[in-house]
Amino acid sequence: MKTKKISISIDIIIELLKQLNEEAKEEIFEKVFLEEDTNPLTDEEKQAIKTAEKELKNKETISWPFGE
Repeated sequence: MKTKKISISIDIIIELLKQLNEEAKEEIFEKVFLEEDTNPLTDEEKQAIKTAEKELKNKETISWPFGE
């Protein structure tokens, strides 16, 4: 399948996604953002997970805009 890259403002994408139902959002997420990777985590990835878990525990995270 031939692919083409385009640039688009994230604000436009968010506004369009707000108009979709949950099923459509999930389908887009699965097709665009999910990628299977069976390789073991690198030390850098392990550290990033630890940092993210700490931020989540300390409520230092921000909400994803889809729920607005």
